[in-house]
Amino acid sequence: MSPLNKILISLSVIFALSLGGFIIYKEMQASKRQDAIEQSIIKQKELADNITRSMAEFATRKDMEDFAKQSGVNLDVIKNDLGKLHAEVVAINKVDVVSTGFTGNNIVSTTTTPNTSTPDPTPTVMCDGKAISCPNEDPNGYMKNRQVLSLEERFGPNKVPFGSVGFSAWQKAPWDLTISPRDYKVVTVLGQDENRRHYAYNKVSIKVDGQEHELKITTAEMKEEYPTSRMYWFNPRLIGGIDLGVDVTKLGGEVTPNIGLAISSYGKFKAQPDISILEVGVGYGMVRKIPEVVVTPVAFNLRNLIPLTENTYLGPSLHVGTDGHVIVMAGLRIGF
Repeated sequence: MSPLNKILISLSVIFALSLGGFIIYKEMQASKRQDAIEQSIIKQKELADNITRSMAEFATRKDMEDFAKQSGVNLDVIKNDLGKLHAEVVAINKVDVVSTGFTGNNIVSTTTTPNTSTPDPTPTVMCDGKAISCPNEDPNGYMKNRQVLSLEERFGPNKVPFGSVGFSAWQKAPWDLTISPRDYKVVTVLGQDENRRHYAYNKVSIKVDGQEHELKITTAEMKEEYPTSRMYWFNPRLIGGIDLGVDVTKLGGEVTPNIGLAISSYGKFKAQPDISILEVGVGYGMVRKIPEVVVTPVAFNLRNLIPLTENTYLGPSLHVGTDGHVIVMAGLRIGF
């Protein structure tokens, strides 16, 4: 059998092993993704100092798009801007603060201002040749004083000033209105755990007339897209490892430490891919004492199977020695 045929057969075997491994990986990822989405809800929680943790859950991309639409957010505009920054949407956080409203009757004025624009002589009538005061036609003093009522917006127990309304009974157009400028502030602090899941902590306040009023949050909700695997066509990374295999040119074992460059990757995160693709490097056969060219089509990250192996990969490889020998191997890789 010619060396070329041996190389082609070896490549076919490696391709079949890689394809089978990829199919198994995809099935495992789909199952884990669905389980994570179904079991991912973190409940909303009120903390001290009017800080509220958002309810958080993983969601599919369509769920994210629907959530943005329901919240009145044009997600396409945000995606376009993030694209210029080489970033992408991972979560949407929505905060609702609802005022409770108020309806009242028989409310007295908050303050009054004396009427200084028109004289207020006491009316009199003649009785038995004497001037006596007329019955009081303004028992509440509305002609003497401008009435002022402060307006407040209510958020549960909190009362936030809104403005005031005044009424001057002696004027043709008696009403006047003052609405205070309001400064609304929403602060969100994002946290991230070791699995890159995010948590949002929110605080809302309104500043009126120089005084800041902290508000109780009614609902806070965040949807985070569950990270899905994707192809990174150009993601060069330095790879080092050791392979064990069989010399198919001249039956015998071989052990080859090697170092190379991984060109592409596939996985949830670019920095720590689940699959390292097309690794090309050089090695040294410890048994035959011969340099080798090493080609690894795919290598699978063991972190999905074995804890504490974040950047450790296992995969089949083809080694071609400078003496023409073809060796089919499998080995471990460490990503740098």
